[in-house]
Amino acid sequence: MVIFTKKTAWLMMICMMATALMCVSSAVAADKKSKGDKSAGSYIAKVNGVEISNTDLERKFNLIKERYASMGMPLDDAKLQEFRKNILNSLIDQEVLYQESVAEGIKVDPAEVSKELANFKKQFETEEAFKKQIAQMNFTEEVIVTQITRSKSIQKFIEAKVMPGIVISDEDVKKYYDSHPDEFKLKERVHASHILVKVDPKSPDAEKDKKAALKKIEGIKAKIDKGGDFAKLAEENSDCPSKAKGGDLGFFERGQMVKPFEDAAFGLKPGETSGIVETQFGYHIIKCQEKKEASTLPLDEVKENLKNKLKDDRFKETFPAYMETLKKKYTIDIPKDESASQPAAKEKAKEPEKK
Repeated sequence: MVIFTKKTAWLMMICMMATALMCVSSAVAADKKSKGDKSAGSYIAKVNGVEISNTDLERKFNLIKERYASMGMPLDDAKLQEFRKNILNSLIDQEVLYQESVAEGIKVDPAEVSKELANFKKQFETEEAFKKQIAQMNFTEEVIVTQITRSKSIQKFIEAKVMPGIVISDEDVKKYYDSHPDEFKLKERVHASHILVKVDPKSPDAEKDKKAALKKIEGIKAKIDKGGDFAKLAEENSDCPSKAKGGDLGFFERGQMVKPFEDAAFGLKPGETSGIVETQFGYHIIKCQEKKEASTLPLDEVKENLKNKLKDDRFKETFPAYMETLKKKYTIDIPKDESASQPAAKEKAKEPEKK
């Protein structure tokens, strides 16, 4: 079954604030320049006279290198050069989009920015941890607020000025639906609940613990057989986090659970409870809530989500060309040592008229 998203990867890359510390834009340079700080380093590009500092590029470049190195995937010189070129182009695109959003009169509600900042801070255990992290990366909260504001402005510009021009017809939707039948197929699914009594195979007294766990699960099973409430018994006895929901695991397909558990669950009829099932995690009692046979989602049910997906796909396809056209309105200067690594030097153009 296809998974739909409302926002494209492009839009998320440009606008999502959860990665504000990693997706560095020229906000840092602009902030330092406004304070007369000359420590930002030489610029690597100018967009209508607004500098994008080398510090911005190097910070993001180093983050990428560190990320790949941490995954045991060091990058060769050719790949590093490619990343550097892509980062520079990305920073230029962001600056162009921000300036265009301002020219189009896009406004950002300060309350939205505050909410986004608060959400970002939630990634850290404490306010002190947040401040320590951003200090290590030469950021301030003020700079992050600036970045959020700029990215929100770009997001609103794209949603208001670009996305409305992308039209997906009902015929486009049906054509895709008919030509990709496998994406709309649902496998057989079962909705089950369970009670787990864990067994730790690494325990010094593994055999003793296993016997104790088996005795406990047998006692629970006896209560169920006498009419005991499954959900209540799960809440009181299960070692699985699902106990908070009475042991409810929701729907799952084959291949999502370990095989002994899966075989038992799919072998039950709705309303039926299993015997004691042993897996690598311990002992389970499983209750089948309902089952759904393999089926195909009807077009009417997926139409709106599919239309959003196709619109997102069209956006990804057309946005690079849109950006190249938009950049022709701007004067983009790249120093010789940077432009040498670019596919082609950008032509200077007249500054766009303010609206």
